[in-house]
Amino acid sequence: MSDIYLYLTNGTLPEDKAQARKLRYRSARYTVINDVLYKRGYTTPYLKCLTAEQGDYVLREIHNDVCGDHSGSRSLAYKVFRQGYFWPTMHQDANTLVKKCDKCQRFGNVPHIPAEPLTPIVSPWPFAQWGLDLIGPMPQGKGQVKYAVVAVDYFTKWVEAEPLATITAAKIEDFVWTHICCRFGIPYAIITDNGRQFDSELFRQFCTRLKINLFFASPAHPQSNGQVEAINKIVKKLLKRQLDKAKGAWPEKLSEALWAIRTSYRTSTGETPFSLAFGSEAVVPVEIGEPSYRTAGHLRTLRVEPNSLLKNLRKRTWGTTVYTVY
Repeated sequence: MSDIYLYLTNGTLPEDKAQARKLRYRSARYTVINDVLYKRGYTTPYLKCLTAEQGDYVLREIHNDVCGDHSGSRSLAYKVFRQGYFWPTMHQDANTLVKKCDKCQRFGNVPHIPAEPLTPIVSPWPFAQWGLDLIGPMPQGKGQVKYAVVAVDYFTKWVEAEPLATITAAKIEDFVWTHICCRFGIPYAIITDNGRQFDSELFRQFCTRLKINLFFASPAHPQSNGQVEAINKIVKKLLKRQLDKAKGAWPEKLSEALWAIRTSYRTSTGETPFSLAFGSEAVVPVEIGEPSYRTAGHLRTLRVEPNSLLKNLRKRTWGTTVYTVY
């Protein structure tokens, strides 16, 4: 992209007229700000153009840092794009990195059967319908915790979770009140399995007081609560990749695993849970090491209305979310 930079800064063009015409055409989507080349994006203000070395650093940081989820190459390249970076070979480089990643090869999913058709799940608005489930028992961690309660919003795919030493109806009630109601409002419905912690008089009374519709997945059809089942697999996979042999430290790493899930692209929505919840992508550590447009001191030049961005994201997502599980 050096030829584009030279043309935009100095007006330098190839002697060949056809090549010069192509360069002018390509340069129309680029601009130079403070001596840095940026590409105009469709859903982001500007994408910082990187060299191959800078791109390698960004890929490794996003893939391996505290908010990295060791996702596949397509998801990794998309995350790089959404964080505000671009270089011509980013997709090929992402594919090469994932293939060479030791943890991805050891802990990645191995498909054994063809993918099943997605089951229609309707969620009328963000944070209206949540799936609830438990993970465990896991290796005992600090505070004798060996379980985790996990909740997933069916619209944004936002995930909440909390480590638990014991799984009682009182603990589940406290989790729903603290992590769902006090943060996102009282939901319309909660879907869970038939575990005694959920199907208890205490939890039923709690839902009745708040007028929360409590639905139970049929034991014969657990896929009706498939979103949480899918998230549980992802959480376990991330904890394995991040902790490897230090299994008992999973409670301390759970928040990082949640951050990785919340900031990662979801095929079913075409967005990240964070962007659907807040209207923009989260600032992740790589944007400090390799400043993107928004962390390079250009915030005052932005003229994008956050509310309009959020409305457009959710409107576009609603049409896909209602037809997918995860």
